[in-house]
Amino acid sequence: MIDVILPALDEAEAIPHVLGAMPEGYRALVVDNGSSDGTASVAAEHGAEVVSEPRRGFGAACYAGLLASDSEVVCFMDCDGSL
Repeated sequence: MIDVILPALDEAEAIPHVLGAMPEGYRALVVDNGSSDGTASVAAEHGAEVVSEPRRGFGAACYAGLLASDSEVVCFMDCDGSL
């Protein structure tokens, strides 16, 4: 299993498409970075494991995702699919 860490801040609209396109063998770890639009709930509804990181910032969210991962292989992806 490969963990895909998705740092997220207010990505409720974009994340269903990204999670729906995730291939088998990959586990989505959405790191909610203080969203106010329900990102965490939407991500969970679409099968992602959700990690909360109250410290703002992309780096803090990435690090929280790494700590939550138990996979030997980890990658990062933007929640809007741009990276």
